[in-house]
Amino acid sequence: MPPSTPGIPKPRAAVETLGVKRIGCVAYLNAKPLIEGLEGLADPVVQLDVPSALLDDLEQGEVDIALCPVIDYYRSTESLVMVPVGCIASDGPTHTVRLFSKTPVASIDRVHADTDSHTSVALLRVVLNKLHAIDPELVAFDARREIGDDGDAPQAMLLIGDKVVNHAPSSKTYPYQLDLGEAWKKLTGLPFVFAVWMAKQDADLDDLPTRLGGVREANAKHIEAIADRHAAAHGWEVQQARAYLGRVLSYRVGDKHLIAIARFAEEAAALGLIPEAKPIALWRVNS
Repeated sequence: MPPSTPGIPKPRAAVETLGVKRIGCVAYLNAKPLIEGLEGLADPVVQLDVPSALLDDLEQGEVDIALCPVIDYYRSTESLVMVPVGCIASDGPTHTVRLFSKTPVASIDRVHADTDSHTSVALLRVVLNKLHAIDPELVAFDARREIGDDGDAPQAMLLIGDKVVNHAPSSKTYPYQLDLGEAWKKLTGLPFVFAVWMAKQDADLDDLPTRLGGVREANAKHIEAIADRHAAAHGWEVQQARAYLGRVLSYRVGDKHLIAIARFAEEAAALGLIPEAKPIALWRVNS
């Protein structure tokens, strides 16, 4: 299977005419256990994008279900439901959502924030406010460009995804680093859910949630094989990818994950990052 990349063609009119279901997902290594075996199928069609673009894809009707950043559930103007058949979560360090700083964290006054993510930027604000009593200026930063280690490098950067592993700035330039999943665990004792499947409340998903849940369960038995197959294309060492997919991340939505999402919403609302911490609406058959 060729490596996955964002920006693939979206044959919207054709698939809508045929009634084919369309799945929006991130192109990172961390999502492979949720979609492995679906890419390349005629139905459903998997469309890959960066996390920050998936809500637009869902709201514009380009996909029927999307692995959206959790914060987007609370920011969307649409009535959305969470479809609890899969998520990307960590119960401690994430290794791929990290703050890099030249100065001690408590003295940061400006952070260049990776524009690929919405949830991670909000989590950064919560963590810095609660654990370090600071509210630095955030500057949008396209981290997919080359990250240099010269003297012009930003004071602090928030990076997410595969680039944290294969294009991370050096510890010499950025000696102070903070893993946001680890910081959230310290703050709350809860796991952190970065993304979950979402759909419009009135969407006709047919059996797609059941199929996605089945794919997740089946792939859970073959995590090492999935890591072996995709590690190199995403810039990971095989053993590193095995540990990341198999031990660092979790993909099943349980009660504690819903509690964690609600807690995050409360913290985000308190800082004015979302309009309100509205109740979580879950997908139901014929809802």
